[in-house]
Amino acid sequence: MGFLSGRFRAFFTLAAVFVFALLNIYCSSSPSPGEVESKGGKIKLRFTPEVGAVSKYKGSHTREMNFHGLDIRIINTYRVVHSVKSKTDKGSTIRIKCLEQDTKMVKDGETQTFQSPVKAVGKTIEVEVSSVGEVESVKGFIPGLSKDELKNFAEDWFFELPEESRGIGESWRKEIDDSTETGVAKGVALLTLKEFDSKNGIKVACISGSAEVDVTGKTERGTIKGIQKSTFEAKIAIEGGFLVTVTIKSELKGEMTGINPETAKEETRDIASFSHNKIEFIE
Repeated sequence: MGFLSGRFRAFFTLAAVFVFALLNIYCSSSPSPGEVESKGGKIKLRFTPEVGAVSKYKGSHTREMNFHGLDIRIINTYRVVHSVKSKTDKGSTIRIKCLEQDTKMVKDGETQTFQSPVKAVGKTIEVEVSSVGEVESVKGFIPGLSKDELKNFAEDWFFELPEESRGIGESWRKEIDDSTETGVAKGVALLTLKEFDSKNGIKVACISGSAEVDVTGKTERGTIKGIQKSTFEAKIAIEGGFLVTVTIKSELKGEMTGINPETAKEETRDIASFSHNKIEFIE
């Protein structure tokens, strides 16, 4: 399901408290001629990077929640480089290498030293991506990530494009129905092509959207059930179909059932988590 299902799928890890995969929206090619078909004011976007193309991205992911009375904010930042290994009419093989990674935790307003269990720096994964930007398979290993989480990490750098040609003001729906060993996500996303514009000299298609998804997830602290609502604004290069920039906001509200570490007893309590993610094409 690529960008839509992967990003709305909820994954929770003890170290990050809750790690949400929210909109697999980044992409991985430098601006290069792509397959763009325009008919009757509509445009068909396709992810068509050139073999050998290299591009860099930076991303920031901020998650906020209240956990057992503590206000916690976790900030993850990454810089990655993408290189195009090969491509066919059906898709491309992309290598993604993490260049930089930083994680900070803020508890009740105080920044604390936090060692992320995810060790991505220097690691390279190989991703098979379809012509509509959907991640089909991932090879490689990043310490701290399970198989499902590795796929989410890969999906984070691509945007799933519409199958059909779309015109300005036209909207489309995407059903979300995904399950893994750690969670289930079911819902729907609504996307709209708002306008054509230019960003840093690159002609882009501006796509906005929202989604509402029922999620359940297993964590080391217990089981979570809730509703995740997300909104996003993305700019996709018309030539090449790669991501130029995206901003994502997400909120999850629900309940968590598990053992309270203070009382050693099982209990159910309300939870809320907020996320703000931003990805930018560098060069």
